[in-house]
Amino acid sequence: MASVDVHCEDQPLCSICQDAFTEPVSTPCGHNYCKACITGYWDSSAPTQCPLCLRRFSRRPQLQVNTAFRDMVEQFSSLIMTGGNEVLVKPGEVPCDVCRRLKLKAQKTCLVCSTSYCQTHLEPHQRVERLKRHNLINPVSNLDNRVCKKHHKMLEFFCHLDQECICFTCLKDDHVAHEAVPVENVFRERKAWLQNATSEVEVVENAKSSSVQGIKHSAQRRKEDSEREIADIADLLGTLVGTLLQRQIELISLIEEKQKAAEKQAEDFITQLEQEVAELRRKRSEMEQLSQSEDHLHLLQSWPSLNFPTHAVDPLNPLSHYNPPFTPDFLDIGQQTYVGMVKKSVAEMEKALSNEMEMLIHEVRLSDGCETAKQTDAAEKPKTDGFVQELWNPPQDKLMMIQQCHAVNVTLDAYSANSKLMVSEDGKQLTFQKSGLFFPALLGRKFERQPFVIATDGFSSGRFYYEVRVSGSKCWLLGVVKESIDRLIMSDPSPEEGAWTFSARCTQFDELYRINASNGPPPNVMQRPQTVGVFVDYEKGEISFYDVDARTLLYSFTGCSFTETTPTLKAFLYSMAGSPVSSRPKLYPFFGIFEGDPDNMLIISPVSRAT
Repeated sequence: MASVDVHCEDQPLCSICQDAFTEPVSTPCGHNYCKACITGYWDSSAPTQCPLCLRRFSRRPQLQVNTAFRDMVEQFSSLIMTGGNEVLVKPGEVPCDVCRRLKLKAQKTCLVCSTSYCQTHLEPHQRVERLKRHNLINPVSNLDNRVCKKHHKMLEFFCHLDQECICFTCLKDDHVAHEAVPVENVFRERKAWLQNATSEVEVVENAKSSSVQGIKHSAQRRKEDSEREIADIADLLGTLVGTLLQRQIELISLIEEKQKAAEKQAEDFITQLEQEVAELRRKRSEMEQLSQSEDHLHLLQSWPSLNFPTHAVDPLNPLSHYNPPFTPDFLDIGQQTYVGMVKKSVAEMEKALSNEMEMLIHEVRLSDGCETAKQTDAAEKPKTDGFVQELWNPPQDKLMMIQQCHAVNVTLDAYSANSKLMVSEDGKQLTFQKSGLFFPALLGRKFERQPFVIATDGFSSGRFYYEVRVSGSKCWLLGVVKESIDRLIMSDPSPEEGAWTFSARCTQFDELYRINASNGPPPNVMQRPQTVGVFVDYEKGEISFYDVDARTLLYSFTGCSFTETTPTLKAFLYSMAGSPVSSRPKLYPFFGIFEGDPDNMLIISPVSRAT
């Protein structure tokens, strides 16, 4: 069977929706429409008539799908979609610019015609000799970016002076005295550079990946050790708590026994007093009867039978000698005595235990990257009145505590340094050089316009502290920046740009110290600092600068917001790669040297842990 040349423009379309037929039906006048289209047309139109020939019908015809016509339409559509290499364009693909209704996928783009063609419309470029000389490439969608906006011609050359692509007319017009080469030449050079840079990046990537694996292994091992130690500590402290609970039971049992003894004694006293009360009632009755007698002799003879105690001081007041052997406040006094004893003992034990725990916590803090505290045997600790004295003395000031517990090892990232700065081999010294060296910025890491540099490592949680000796430089800058800081900044960055800094401009006649916040108080600088300490508390959002020698606070940023919203494109790329995106960016130590004096120097000094 001979092949049929089928074009999408020849496809039969519904005259109402101007699209391919869906469930085609035929009217009595012989015209075809989509069933939904003609039904909707009649629903919105008063007379029932044909939209093409306007023939009116007395009543709405009963429409049936024209199966033969439907099969023909479906076969025609299949011929369009399966004929040769012709396929309908999908989202994200480059469409043919010539197709009018159903857009087909472009097979080639002509740089001369600035047009993308499907296989059918590309045929003249493959047949006509003049069109064969046009430059055809794989389909691209950004043709407007390949055409000169001024002369509307293809960008064929690259100007080294202006670092931009130009057309042939631009070469003869605005760039006549500039060095320009064909785009293909620059493409080959930069592609080769990218390949070399990719190899270097791969080496660094592999090295850092190895470091990551080592750190992960070390962190996992430390986590397991820490969990094991936590379990042991829980057992030890649980034993101590169990002992206290056992002693509590013994103490309560002893108090209950004493309470029972006191109750027994009270019951005996009650029985004795009740007997005495009964005897007193009897005597009172006799005394009342005798007091009513008018017989003098009977009263005097009955007086001895009243049986008053022989030691009564006053016979007319027989109760003047009585002292009750038991008072109602006896139990309350005993209970208050026990509570007072327990309160006193618990207070003393709590004080001693609190001192021990404070000292233990301090030693644990010092053992993590700080000085190793000496352990003292508990049996050798001095005691006073049977209780342990307060042995732990806290650091003398806040700076000493920061130095002991939060100091980190900071090194400079030479790859991020401006070309006018020189980083020492150990990454601890930063100097200014007059003749800057030019190296292409590796993946945008270098500060190209300002003499800045950041540290190799950043922090996204916790606290960290480092010290820098600034006595060798008169114009310097210190602080921290977010990892997303713009490396093309033209001036000192602000907190809104993700930087918090403290800087100095010192001359022979003037000294100016400032922070990069517009609404804060001036720094508290009493004398020219020789060493500056930088402390960051990520969770509290605080950044503080200290004069280490004077041990004074120069300035403190508070209420800083370090979190940031991840851009949609970055979040999408990370999600495609299966990597989580954190809203807590890393903060990197930040350094800068100004003025072109090669003697200017900043030195990252080891933290002095004075005790």
